[in-house]
Amino acid sequence: MKLILHKAPLFITMLMLLSRVTASANETAPSTTGTEPGVVVKVEKAIERGAKATASGVERGAKAAGRGIERGAKAAARGVERGAKATGNAAHTVAKKVSGSPTPSSSPGK
Repeated sequence: MKLILHKAPLFITMLMLLSRVTASANETAPSTTGTEPGVVVKVEKAIERGAKATASGVERGAKAAGRGIERGAKAAARGVERGAKATGNAAHTVAKKVSGSPTPSSSPGK
């Protein structure tokens, strides 16, 4: 869990940086003289496709990170539950050994 908390600021910074790149890529570049209009259009389309791919990748990465955090939280909850059950079983076993063998009518489970 500590690893996730250490990586979170890095992940957020990366998302902010990529969103700025996407925003600047969406701006149209001024056409320069001496180049063919077809080349400029192709470059603009390539930049647009790259920006869309970047945004898609960031979105997919965020979803994957969310699933990972959710999965880790569920695993931690299961671990706490199992630990509590094991502690209860151990306490019951110790209590039986300390007080001697209880009669069947006084067993805590019945």
